[in-house]
Amino acid sequence: MLGGWRTYGAAFVTGVLAALAMPPLYWLPLGVLGVCGFVLLWDAASSPKAALLRGWAWGLGHFAVGSYWILEAFYVPPGDYALLGPPMVLGLAAILGFFPGLAAGTSRWLAQRAPFLFNRGRRLFLLAIAWTAAEWLRGHIFTGYPWNPLGHVWAFSTALLQSASLFGIYGLGAFTFLVLAAPVAGWRAIVAGVALVGVAGLGGHAVLSSALESQEARGAPVVRIVQPNIAQHEKWRPQDQVQHINELLELSHRPGFSNLAAVVWPETAVPFIVDPLSPALPILATAAPPGGYLLTGVARGTEQARDGVWNSLIAIDGSGAIRAHYDKSHLVPFGEYIPFHRQLAPISGTVGGRGSFEEGDGPVTLSLPGLPPFSPMICYEAIFPVEIGDALSRADRPGWLLNVTDDAWFGMTPGPYQHYAQARLRAIELGLPLVRVANSGISAIVDGFGREVAATPLGSEGVLDGGLPEALPPTWQSRFGSATAAALGLTLLLLTFLGRKRGSAPAIAF
Repeated sequence: MLGGWRTYGAAFVTGVLAALAMPPLYWLPLGVLGVCGFVLLWDAASSPKAALLRGWAWGLGHFAVGSYWILEAFYVPPGDYALLGPPMVLGLAAILGFFPGLAAGTSRWLAQRAPFLFNRGRRLFLLAIAWTAAEWLRGHIFTGYPWNPLGHVWAFSTALLQSASLFGIYGLGAFTFLVLAAPVAGWRAIVAGVALVGVAGLGGHAVLSSALESQEARGAPVVRIVQPNIAQHEKWRPQDQVQHINELLELSHRPGFSNLAAVVWPETAVPFIVDPLSPALPILATAAPPGGYLLTGVARGTEQARDGVWNSLIAIDGSGAIRAHYDKSHLVPFGEYIPFHRQLAPISGTVGGRGSFEEGDGPVTLSLPGLPPFSPMICYEAIFPVEIGDALSRADRPGWLLNVTDDAWFGMTPGPYQHYAQARLRAIELGLPLVRVANSGISAIVDGFGREVAATPLGSEGVLDGGLPEALPPTWQSRFGSATAAALGLTLLLLTFLGRKRGSAPAIAF
């Protein structure tokens, strides 16, 4: 038996192994080892406190490796804050490690007060419930950070992701925990786990086979994605502003421009503040196709500088008028938003990652003539399944999702791949097509099943034209939101307590 620091070292290593099952590696066998290690260390803990500390050490390893790509942003030239990168990432991992620790400690506390839960099957159901609850909390507490939920290990298979349309990413996480942890419960559990994956895969394949094509409507509006691949350290240099705008305009006007309904540029593609009286608007308007729009990310201001600056998406028509806008509502703490920034003068709303944007009013559905109604998500907002799902379950359900982002901050690391996987899951959960436009990639058009209609690779310049796929009928997840995952959790809880008789054979025996 391991003891002392070796126990926490083993927890750290198994957390690292589980992180390697995430996009873009998908080393699923390591995910099995990582989750099984979590369960075994939990099982051997002598107290809820010991279980909590082991779970925290597991989470420290898991999130340190799963979030190491954040370091890339600190090293973007001139790299003024490079020395802060490692302690910031480790500090974030230490905080996030609290959530697996909470799942382990709470479930151990419950199990000690109900010893009948210690049989092989029931402990997995108990842990799966606790794990899912902790993931949900991670997505909400302190503004939330639901990055890399466990269900992402299946993102290599569109068929296996289809269950997210029923139970969302949190329900998929509970299913994933049970499957990956099955080996600790014996061969019967392994067979049951493989059978569950098989059923989910076959069911997903049947759903996809029922719509072999990408659900593109005849005469669907065609949008053009512009991926300029401008290096992050060059983007905000004043001397390069004209060059960058010219590059965007040249890419926008490539052959087929007159047949488009909209041209879409990435998050903060325009490297200066834009307000309704900006002299740049007539120039930007030349990127709007005839009768259509330029949809672009900007740092949006007003005529009064003291009002602040918003990280926004604006729709510009051919006359240079701003026909609609959306202001990002879920800002990255300390990256885009500094609490009390107005009270802590001279800190004010600025751009380029140095200061604070103002907070928008929340998810909206925008309507523009010639385009189906759409809901924008700016960068980080796409990772929040509950916020997006709850907002878009209203009567004004959009016809498509638009995610603009600037993942160039994170280079060629796993971060952009993981961000893209989360955006795809929002499309599957809601049954809505997704147009994703990133400065350096991955940009794509995705249908309501999460299938790529077209995509441009990470780290390249590109232009992509595609018709908007049709929206699917509202999914179970889009109708009921988090209640679907809660119902799954209650079902697992029922199975956990099923056949409760002291001294009797386990009701759930794998």
